Amino acid sequence: MADDDPRKMVSKFPVPCYTCDKMGNVQMCYSSIPFFKEIILMAFVCDFCGYRNSEIKEGGGIGEKAKKITLRVKDDTDLNRDIFKSATAKFSIPELGFDMDAGSMGSLYTTVEGLIMKAHAELETNNPFGKGDSKDSDKFMEFLDKLTALRSGTIPFTIIFDDPADNCFVYNPMAPE
Repeated sequence: MADDDPRKMVSKFPVPCYTCDKMGNVQMCYSSIPFFKEIILMAFVCDFCGYRNSEIKEGGGIGEKAKKITLRVKDDTDLNRDIFKSATAKFSIPELGFDMDAGSMGSLYTTVEGLIMKAHAELETNNPFGKGDSKDSDKFMEFLDKLTALRSGTIPFTIIFDDPADNCFVYNPMAPE
C-alpha cells in the first residue's frame, strides 16, 4: 500500500458517548498484516467523561473455506507470537479441556500470552459463581490457576483456533516458506 493510500489514513467521526451521551470521536484506520489480510482499527474517546473503547475488525471479507489453526506452544518464545482472533473464531486448549466459543471476546490482535490473560480476565469477571459465597467448590479457581500457569512458558500446551470465516492469524516466523 502506498503512503498516500486512503485506506491507511485515519478517519474521525463524531458519535455520542456510550456512557454519558456527549459527543466523542471514533477514529478508524486500516492496517495490513503480512501474509494475512487487512484489519480495521477503531478507537472511541470521550473527552467529557474519559470513556475509551477500542475494537479490531477483520477486513477483506469472509474466506472461501473455514480455517483451523493448531499451535503447539513449546516454550516462552511461542507465547510471544502475534495472533489475530476474529469474533467468528472459537479457540480451545485441549490440555485443560477449555473451549471459548466464537463471539466471547470479540476480535483482538495480541500475543498468545495476551490471549490467555484476556481469557482469564473474562472468565474471572463474568463468572460470579466461581468465588465468594456463591462458589460450590474450588474447581473454578484451580482451573484459573492452571490457565495462569500456562503463561510461564514451561508447560507445553496446544491452542486451536477454529474459524468458519477464515479470519484468524497466527504469526509464523518461517513465513512465507
